[in-house]
Amino acid sequence: MQKIAAILRLECPSFDDPTIARLEFDETVHRNAGLVVGETDTVRTILFMRAKSAAVCAVELRRQDKTSLSGPDRTSVLRSAISLGPVLIGEATVDGDAIEIAENLATILEPGDIFVSGSCRNALADNLPVDYEQLREKASAGFRLVVDDNEVLSAIRHENPVAPDWNWKITLPVFSMLILIVAGWFWFNMPDSQGPSTPNIQSENQGVTR
Repeated sequence: MQKIAAILRLECPSFDDPTIARLEFDETVHRNAGLVVGETDTVRTILFMRAKSAAVCAVELRRQDKTSLSGPDRTSVLRSAISLGPVLIGEATVDGDAIEIAENLATILEPGDIFVSGSCRNALADNLPVDYEQLREKASAGFRLVVDDNEVLSAIRHENPVAPDWNWKITLPVFSMLILIVAGWFWFNMPDSQGPSTPNIQSENQGVTR
């Protein structure tokens, strides 16, 4: 099955992650709707249906890589290349132009770089607060993302809040109305309660007279 997809290729000297780092990696990929389709000790390939998801995932992973390092000068060693193009998705393999383009981009990456192909840049357009730097000596190689990680992630959280502010404004009145309707129905359909029986005073008086 052939589709247009974004491919994120990650390269690192070693992906020999401890358990916690691996869990954080898997959670980040899953949160951005990614699927790991290739993995070695030094390379990971992830498939996304949207270029924006791939770019956000790359930014998140780079920031995680920085925070996991020790020392005052924390510089990410992760290299990320993103391409957008046709891929052929098989039962256990993913091939296509997007895979090859991401591999080619990765050959010119420096540690901490995030590179995107020309088609990926066009797809991102103004969707992310980033700038692009093109290598003049390799005009067709792609574009380096000049990006502030915190600014990008803050923009994404603003666009997709975990709990929208308007949610309770709709849910609470509707829920309250349902409660009132149900309570009213039971109130009007309950049988009249019988009060305590009163003695027949007239009968008792008649009995005394007799």
